[in-house]
Amino acid sequence: MRRINDIVRRWCRSLDRKYLRPGYEPHLPDQINIETASVCNLRCSCCPHGAARSAMRKPGIMSVETFRRVLDHLDIPLKHAYLHMHGEPFLNPNLPTFVEELTQRQITVSLYSNCTAADEDKLKAILPLRHVTMNFSADLLGQQYYESIRVGARYSDTLDKLDIVNALFARHNRFFNITIVTDSAFAPHADDLYDHCQRLFTRYTQLNGILLGSRFPWPRLPWTGNLTNHLSKERQRCNHAFEGLSILWNGNATMCSFDYTGECVVGSLLDATYTQVFNNPAARRFRALHWRHRDTALPLCNDCLLDRYVPSSVKLHRAGFLKQDRHETQQIIQSLFRH
Repeated sequence: MRRINDIVRRWCRSLDRKYLRPGYEPHLPDQINIETASVCNLRCSCCPHGAARSAMRKPGIMSVETFRRVLDHLDIPLKHAYLHMHGEPFLNPNLPTFVEELTQRQITVSLYSNCTAADEDKLKAILPLRHVTMNFSADLLGQQYYESIRVGARYSDTLDKLDIVNALFARHNRFFNITIVTDSAFAPHADDLYDHCQRLFTRYTQLNGILLGSRFPWPRLPWTGNLTNHLSKERQRCNHAFEGLSILWNGNATMCSFDYTGECVVGSLLDATYTQVFNNPAARRFRALHWRHRDTALPLCNDCLLDRYVPSSVKLHRAGFLKQDRHETQQIIQSLFRH
C-alpha cells in the first residue's frame, strides 16, 4: 500500500510541475552556492579555467556591498552556504568577512580551495569561527599526475603549503579534507592509491578525510570528465536544475551551479528576494522544460552530459583508514571503479 501511495504522489507531483503549475516549486532549499570569485590562479585541465577560459563569462570578485545586498535578500531557511563555484575563494580579500557574517546567522559555511592560494592571514581569521568546514581540491597522487591536472601549480610547493595549513589547523584544533579526482586508469592500481593516501594521512595530522571521486564533464566540455563506464544510455532528469539558485559574484542568480557561461541566469538578488527569483517566469520555464524532458531547448543544457553522467566516489576517513586492514581498504578503493 505504501508503494502505491508513493507512486501516486510522484505522479501527482509530476503532473503539477509539468502542466498544472509548470515549473513552480513550493519547497524552498535550505542551502545555497555563493560565488565569491570567478577568477582562479590555476588553469586546471578538469575545469573551464583550463579547458575553455575564452568561453567563460566576465570574471570578477564579489564586493562586500554585493554580498550584503545578497544576504539581505536571502529570505529562505538557510542552513548551509558553499562559498565557491567557478573560482578560487581565497582570491577574494573579503572572504573572512563573508564567512563571519554567515556564521553569525548560524549558517554552516563550506569552503573549497585549490590550496595554492590559501592565505595564512585569511585562514587565521576564519579558523576561530564555528560552523566552518574546509576542503582542498589537491590531486596529490604524484608529481606528474598532479601537475598534469593542476596546471600552474607545482607538486612540491603544494605539499609545502599544506604543511603550513596543517600547522594552522593544529593550532586551532581544526581538521580539513582533501578531494582527489581519479579516473579509470587507476583501476588496476588500488595499491598505489592506498600508498598515496597513507602518505597524506601520515604527513598531515589534521587531515580528517580523503574523497576519491571521478571527474565530471562540464557542459560543452566532455573531455574534462572521465566518461568511461560513467554515462547512462538515456538522459535523466538533471538534478542540478532543481538544486536551487546559485549566486554569481555580481549578484546574478543562475539555475545551474555549472553555468560558467552565464546562460542560465534568471534574475538578480540585488533587487529581488530569493523567493521572488526562485519562482519567477524565467526560473519556472527553465524547470518546466526539464520536467517535460525538453531541456534540449536550453542551449547550455543541450550541450551538457551531466544528466547522463553517473559519478562515483569513495570517502576515506582518517580513523577508519588507520585502523582497517590494508587489503580491506584496497577493496574499498577498488569499488570506486565498479559500476
